[in-house]
Amino acid sequence: MPEAPAESTSTPSPTAPAEIGKEFDDLSFLNEEQRQAYEGAYKLNYTLYGLPDNLVGVDVSPRFTQQSDSEGVFVLTVGNYALYENPYTDFTNLMQSVFTTDFIRRLGPLYTEKFIDLDGHLATSCDSVLACSMHDDLSRTVMDNCPDTYRLESVTDDTVVFALISHYDRNWASSFAPDDMDVYTIEYPIRLVRTADGWRVDEFHSTEAVLAPPLSEQDLQVPVPEFLTAEQQVVYQRAYKMMLVRAGTYLIDDTQYFPCESPDAGRTQTDTVTVDGYDYTPALNRYRNWDMFYAALRDIFTRDFLDDSYLASDGYCLFRPIDGRMYYLPTERGFAAGYNQVTTTMTFTKLEETDEKIVIRVTAVYATDDTGSQTFRQAVQDGLASDTSTYTITMVREVGGWRFAQFEVPF
Repeated sequence: MPEAPAESTSTPSPTAPAEIGKEFDDLSFLNEEQRQAYEGAYKLNYTLYGLPDNLVGVDVSPRFTQQSDSEGVFVLTVGNYALYENPYTDFTNLMQSVFTTDFIRRLGPLYTEKFIDLDGHLATSCDSVLACSMHDDLSRTVMDNCPDTYRLESVTDDTVVFALISHYDRNWASSFAPDDMDVYTIEYPIRLVRTADGWRVDEFHSTEAVLAPPLSEQDLQVPVPEFLTAEQQVVYQRAYKMMLVRAGTYLIDDTQYFPCESPDAGRTQTDTVTVDGYDYTPALNRYRNWDMFYAALRDIFTRDFLDDSYLASDGYCLFRPIDGRMYYLPTERGFAAGYNQVTTTMTFTKLEETDEKIVIRVTAVYATDDTGSQTFRQAVQDGLASDTSTYTITMVREVGGWRFAQFEVPF
């Protein structure tokens, strides 16, 4: 259940209704306590989503200090964890002074596995799988010339919702001046709520961190609807990638598609768990933690689509959490006859568009010339197969941004 507003002595938001929908260059639309909560969350950005060692540099009281050897040269570790001088409660108190308990719970392994209590002291994981990818299209040029802006979405006495409008540069690797940039924006929802202990951040996103699956050069070659915004196109590309499970659920754990530098060395794929008569295989790589897996999916798809079409199919539960871990039911359908990423063409037709919904018809045509499969070409000639596939996909605008409520792929 979401955390309910409670009696509080905190100051309600003073923002006038006329400012709803206005874009701001700063946080002046927040009162002092709200601003401190949001700025406190941003201070922890690199610690939560990047390397936890960044905690040492965070300007908070008390400061966090790692334990070191007698010469002060090497950080002391136990297994895969770096030790701190601070008691574990210093960290939990810091988190609870900034975030709601619901947000902390939703962090999943980014909290429960990344930061642990080791004999009363804080210890942080050295496992790189718990460090989110950083957004590629950032550089000092775009950050200096196109700083983040904010748009106020809604205000009550107990809640403030605004959009963090982050700016990115497609030419980030070669942009050294404003004229070199090819700028686009992505909007992230931020929500503050007034609790019994004061204003806290209940939903937070970072300009830098990417929870969704990383996109390779090959992923970026997938055709996208040109009439979508840059933000919507990225969601489409990520949805397309996550639909690899249509060809086989095991692909979600394939490092060729979802890189992972630090796999789970404590288990193997033979450590299956039987549920309802079916043997489920543990994911060992990037999405081995259920909360991280589900959070990545929710940045792309609606909850209903996940529950009805993605996590289960034909009455079978394909992916499920077991003791916080992600397990999958091994399936292998393979790719559709005639499909080839290079030779299959796709055209997109906009059927409907409102401020809240976009419906698109996709027409995929499979090659039947010498570039395609000879077997498939013969099947088309014999009338046993079609060289065309048509389906509909639907995007809807949720509080968290654009998500797919209906999605299919040509493979």
